[in-house]
Amino acid sequence: MKCYISGKISGLLSEQVTAKFRQAEQQIRAFGHEPVNPLDNGVDKEASWNEHFVADVALLLECDAIYLLKDWEASKGARIEATIAEECGLEIIFQPQYAIF
Repeated sequence: MKCYISGKISGLLSEQVTAKFRQAEQQIRAFGHEPVNPLDNGVDKEASWNEHFVADVALLLECDAIYLLKDWEASKGARIEATIAEECGLEIIFQPQYAIF
């Protein structure tokens, strides 16, 4: 199952974002699924939020599930992605509370 990772990115340090999304990839692989990381969306890091969001939604729509990180509700983009996933019938998976970062 392809599983899109969704969580807060804006306003955080690049290193912090990279670490938590890479950890989420490991968690998804441990569950036996294929992670889809929006940090690897092919869009230049300096591109606008809108450009990233369009690419991210395209990735999401190719997935079977969305993996919502613990901080997803603090992100406008993640909240929208969660709504899209729900409306499209994707499986919703919440990051376990014991995940560290």
